[in-house]
Amino acid sequence: MNFFKRKYYQVYIGLLKLVGASDVKISKAKYLYKNGKELNLDQPIEFMEKIQWLKFNYYNEHYGYLVDKYAVRKFVDETIGSQYLNGFIAIYDSVDEINLDTLPNQFALKGTHGSGYNIIVPDKSKLNWNKAKKQLQKFLEEDYSKTNGEAIYSAIQPRILAEEYLSQSADNYIVDYKFFCFHGMAKYVWVKTFHDGKYRNCYYDLNWKKIEDDSNTMNYLNLDMKRPENFDEMITIANKLAHDFIFVRVDLYSIKDKVFFGELTFFPWGGKQRLTVERFNKEFGELISLPS
Repeated sequence: MNFFKRKYYQVYIGLLKLVGASDVKISKAKYLYKNGKELNLDQPIEFMEKIQWLKFNYYNEHYGYLVDKYAVRKFVDETIGSQYLNGFIAIYDSVDEINLDTLPNQFALKGTHGSGYNIIVPDKSKLNWNKAKKQLQKFLEEDYSKTNGEAIYSAIQPRILAEEYLSQSADNYIVDYKFFCFHGMAKYVWVKTFHDGKYRNCYYDLNWKKIEDDSNTMNYLNLDMKRPENFDEMITIANKLAHDFIFVRVDLYSIKDKVFFGELTFFPWGGKQRLTVERFNKEFGELISLPS
C-alpha cells in the first residue's frame, strides 16, 4: 500500500471513530487497511475472518474472566493446577496502593484488563518509579475493549497485578510458546523470542518440524530452536486449557524444564492481520467450525 493510500485509510478510520461508527465497520476498515482485502463476515472462510466473526458473535463479556490476567488464575488452578502459575505477589485497584518498598528487587506489573499492559522490572534500583506510575495510570484509564472492538474485555475491572519475575537466561529474554488450539486440540505452536537485535518468531508443528515462511517477513526467526524437553507436557496443558473453546491460543513458557502459564488469547492481533505463512490463512480457517 503506497503512502497516500495508507494515509487515506488512517484518516478514514479516525473519522469512523470520531462519528461513533460501529465496531464492525471500524474493524472492516482496519482489516482492509492492513491486508488490502475485504473482511468477509457473512461467509467467513479464512482464519482471521472466522476470528473476527467469533469476536462479534460469540466471545462476549461473559468470557472476560478468561482474559482477565488475575481472574484467569482461578481457571488455570482448577483446570491444570496452581503449579503452572507464576508466583502471585499482590493485586491493586489503583496505582496509589502500590508500595514499592514492599516489592522484591525483581517483579512484573501487569494491567489485568488488556494486552501489552506490562512493566517488567529486572532491577528495582534502576526503575524510574515516577515514570512507571504514570504508565500504569495510563493503563488503568484505557478501555482495551475499544482498541479492536473486543467485547470480551468490556466488563473487566482494570487492576494492576504484581507477579514474580521470570528469567530464562542471562540476557533475561524468555521464549514464548503460543499454541494455536482448535476445538480443544493444539495444532501448531508459534515460537517468539529475542534474536539478532529484535523480537522474531516462527511456527513449528507438533512434531517440532519448522514451518517455512513464504512471505519473507523481516521478523521471521531463521534460527532453528531446540525442542523443549517438556514439549509433550506443554501440548497436554494446552489441550486441557483449550478443551471447551472453538479457538484459543494458549501461551506458555518453559523455564528450567518447568512449564508456566502465560495467557489465553482468543483474537490474535485483534483479528486485524492475516498470518504471514500464507497457507495457514485457509488451513486455520478450515480447522474452525463456527456455531450456527
